[in-house]
Amino acid sequence: MLTELCPFTRTSRCVEPTNTEKRYVFFPTMDAAAADWDLAAPADNVFLSRRYLTALEACLPPGMRLGYVVFYRGNEPIGVALLQRANFEGRTHLRELTTGAAGWLQRLSLPFKRQLADCVKGQVVLCGNLLLTGEHGFYFKDGAIAFDEAVALLLSALEDAARRWRPAAVLLKDVSPERASLKIALLQAEYTPFRVQPNMVLPLSFHSFDEYLAAMNTKYRTRAKRAFKKAAPLERRRLSLREAQQAQTHLYALYTSVAEHSGFHWVHLHEDYLLALQYHLRDAFHCIGWYREGQLIGFHTAIENGATLEAHFLGYEETVNAEYQLYLNMLYDLVRLGIERGCERVVFGRTALAIKSSVGARPEECDLYLRMQHPFVRRVCAPLLRYLTPEERWVQRHPFKQEYPENKPVSVEPAFPALENK
Repeated sequence: MLTELCPFTRTSRCVEPTNTEKRYVFFPTMDAAAADWDLAAPADNVFLSRRYLTALEACLPPGMRLGYVVFYRGNEPIGVALLQRANFEGRTHLRELTTGAAGWLQRLSLPFKRQLADCVKGQVVLCGNLLLTGEHGFYFKDGAIAFDEAVALLLSALEDAARRWRPAAVLLKDVSPERASLKIALLQAEYTPFRVQPNMVLPLSFHSFDEYLAAMNTKYRTRAKRAFKKAAPLERRRLSLREAQQAQTHLYALYTSVAEHSGFHWVHLHEDYLLALQYHLRDAFHCIGWYREGQLIGFHTAIENGATLEAHFLGYEETVNAEYQLYLNMLYDLVRLGIERGCERVVFGRTALAIKSSVGARPEECDLYLRMQHPFVRRVCAPLLRYLTPEERWVQRHPFKQEYPENKPVSVEPAFPALENK
């Protein structure tokens, strides 16, 4: 007999499984999920590992709570899902609506957008991770279950979570467009698909950083060398846990100064989050500090996730960014680190799309699926999302001399593709 723990609570009820029954169990903490989570979680995704989730759980962004789902076939754990619960405030989190707009047409529509955004608020339950870009919300073991059965089980768990917590909406975050079966099932379940900014990814086919630079055309190689020259007066070093602890307040202030100017900002990091990552992830976590005359003026972080180097949070003094081309140097540093660590690609995440493409990154689309719980709001969800979601116009750069298969230009799709008929 197994005990089913209700998410975010300590209550429980008994479940009597059969040998072939496929079901799910909610757990309120990683300690409660424990061994069953370890048996079902992917070995090659650190973001669904106990060590990362323990760090996140200890230092949650304000207002966020976690829940864990383990899927079973009989008594065998065969899959996992990470659930997050957070409040969304349209006007607060869509920063474009609070800071104004550049064009006259945007300024003209801004008051109406603000009024409309005031109506878009409430609790959201999502499968995925608001602190990451990419498909880090669920996983099923290969061969343990047919994919259509896995999809049905996942959607059943999300429906159950919605009944228990009564959120305004359920969100499935960052689903690969290649998952056709999941897409069809989500459309049938009245989830609305939409897209925000793409994930910027650089495949690494280079054996050294010099080879990477040599692959660039003259314009971009000259630009890189100019950036390196500007940053020459700065000291760059990887921070130990002790150094990060000593600089914690300053690191957090640098992060905040950048985060507050981002166009979309749903969650704000806990002050101890980066330290918790460094403690739990050890060598897989990189915190790089940039110093001018012994003073910390910027930092960036990265996480080794199997063969992928994932850029994480950063911060810098805005007043010195242009002088030293600090942000651009951070991007080149991530490329260098990825090559040195033998990674197959660097994931830069969303935002600052044009400058990331200038170092060779290309866009990879991720679909989001939103199901509003109120039937009427669900019917008008698609046009509402189109209208309120900030759109960033950008030009993709092509820095390489040759069209390598790994780095060839990719057409950029609009933020919202035409919705399919359900």
